[in-house]
Amino acid sequence: MSSLKSGNEHTWLSEAKTVLFAMIAEMDLVVKNLINIFFVSRFLGAEGAAAYEVVMPCIMLVSAFVALGYNGVQAVCAKDYGAGDLAAFERHKNAGYTWLITVMTAFTFLLTLFKEPMLDLLGANDGSTALALLSSDCYSIFLFCFIPQGIFSLAVCFMYLEERRQLLITNFVLYGCILAGNIVVTVSWPSMTGYMLMNVIGITAADLYIILSCFIIRRKRSKAAFTAWNMRLADIRESFFTGLPDFMEYGFVGVLYLVENLYLLTRFSESVVAGVGVFEAIDNLPEVICVGFSFLVTAMLGTRVGKVCGAPSDRDRDAAMEELGKTARRITKGGIVGSLFVAAALLLLARPFTGLFLSPGDAVATQSAILLTVSCAIGFVFYMLNSELVCYYKVVGAYIPAHVLFLAEALLFPLGFKLMLGELFGVTGFCLGGAAGEIAAFLLNLCIAWRMAGRFPRRISDFRMEKYLHRTAQRLAKSEVEI
Repeated sequence: MSSLKSGNEHTWLSEAKTVLFAMIAEMDLVVKNLINIFFVSRFLGAEGAAAYEVVMPCIMLVSAFVALGYNGVQAVCAKDYGAGDLAAFERHKNAGYTWLITVMTAFTFLLTLFKEPMLDLLGANDGSTALALLSSDCYSIFLFCFIPQGIFSLAVCFMYLEERRQLLITNFVLYGCILAGNIVVTVSWPSMTGYMLMNVIGITAADLYIILSCFIIRRKRSKAAFTAWNMRLADIRESFFTGLPDFMEYGFVGVLYLVENLYLLTRFSESVVAGVGVFEAIDNLPEVICVGFSFLVTAMLGTRVGKVCGAPSDRDRDAAMEELGKTARRITKGGIVGSLFVAAALLLLARPFTGLFLSPGDAVATQSAILLTVSCAIGFVFYMLNSELVCYYKVVGAYIPAHVLFLAEALLFPLGFKLMLGELFGVTGFCLGGAAGEIAAFLLNLCIAWRMAGRFPRRISDFRMEKYLHRTAQRLAKSEVEI
């Protein structure tokens, strides 16, 4: 009994560590935005926060291509690593570095060349003179982050495989430099140029550590080392298609930010845009939790689905299905309880959190940020459930339902409800549109499951997607026969 208990504890600790390092490997944009918006809003006021938010769609556009590269290459290289095919691992890794650096260089050049048209498109010139100047400063300095960001994002994915100590040190260098630099700028002369410059210095310092420790000193041993220039399209093709969903995710969010900002600047004021920027900084905290939860869902349910599809007999398959159901119920209950706790914390701390970023001077920005945080709290349980279901749909190969749901949840529903309720009830309606979008996305989930199961879903098993489970099992059996 004691050995069984010890084994269970070891499994729990292993899963907890896996989720923790997965969050660390993917949270660089979250933490940087949190630090940036804190200093910008606190020491440059609502106009600084609005300017940072105005430039955000451009940042998300570039982040979409970075995500396309590092998520796709990470997935392909992980399969190579698991199969022990080190030659393929090196080819795909080097092609990932080569193409990501090339694309980021092209983006830096193009966005520098078309700076003024881009600022017009983003709405930087639709507000005050101060907003236009601050937006221009933010845009100009962020251009220098694109290439080092591409190197950093890809390198930490490879460090996650077996160099987690280096992963921790690299993140410590990044956030330490940005945080310390912003404190120096605040004490000496607060400015948008100074704060954004600290992002360039921080990401460059992290890259220099990666190059020194992995590319040079430990070049032959490090899985993160960039060892050769590789422009072969064949070595990047699979990575492109694998990373396409992540590209779409960032792309949808970028479009959402752009339309929201233009709407708020023309319909209300830049103070509301500042409130949106502060809320997005606050929202980064529950978002990190959701990232870890989604990773756990994918890992645990993916393993159980594999057992179902690979079951040698009907009896084994029934047992595997039962295990899948139990695991899904346990995860869902845990997700609901955890999300209720987070929602309660957001409701209680909405005003204190906002007070950390904004001084009481701009009541419109403060109230907008509070309302958006309350809206996030109201919809957070539905957000977690939607995230769990999307992860499961991907695991069983239900890509069409997954993409339909994601398009609706990430773009169509939040944008539609925010604009509609904004016209009906003003700023309050706009802010509560996010919660309405999450609830509508969950109702869409119910409709998808209803159609697939042939009955209205009342139990977790009704979301099982039997059609896709059978299809995945048949595909696995066919591949085993061919082998």
